[in-house]
Amino acid sequence: MRNWFYDFSKWTLWIFFRFGHGLEVHGLQHVPKRGGFVLASNHVSYLDPPVVGVACPRRVAFMARTTLFAHPFLGAFLRGIHAIPLRRGEADHGAVSEAIARLRRGLGVAIFPEGTRQLSGRLGSAKRGVGLLAATAQVPIVPALVTGTFDALPPEAKRLHRAKIRVAFGPPIPYTTASVSSPGDHQQLADAVTQAWQRLDEERGRKHIP
Repeated sequence: MRNWFYDFSKWTLWIFFRFGHGLEVHGLQHVPKRGGFVLASNHVSYLDPPVVGVACPRRVAFMARTTLFAHPFLGAFLRGIHAIPLRRGEADHGAVSEAIARLRRGLGVAIFPEGTRQLSGRLGSAKRGVGLLAATAQVPIVPALVTGTFDALPPEAKRLHRAKIRVAFGPPIPYTTASVSSPGDHQQLADAVTQAWQRLDEERGRKHIP
């Protein structure tokens, strides 16, 4: 089903990031053309969600903490793009169930499995919730590495800075070896996401991309 608000917002933000920050996207071939998938990105800046949404060729539903929905403008925007409210600091079974239902319907769900922004700007470690989603819905995980957003909008920044932004998608991580009921398997999938981020970062270094 089409969502004109999502499509219009994506087009507008693409123009902003492409011409304002030289947005480059690599590895689009790794995003499944159909079927559900979990998009798992690192998180270093408030810019990451819109950048990931713009870069991904398919529409994705973001899991966003409930407090963000309380802001009049931002809350309206999140509802317009059909984001999933998530209570942080507790097991939000309703949000997880909604995410799994969308994945099973063949939709994409985007999460930031480090749990919060990495204020150092360095890569963190994915938590096992990303593995739980993938194993339960039986969908692959597509790792995504975002760079440049930390320089464009670092913590406590009052305004945007000029900085090159890049997004790289890695090969999908299959859920097939994970058991729905095994936390250990969920963590193994999360560890595979962390390792995929590291490989994407190393590949960026080998190409001498700042």
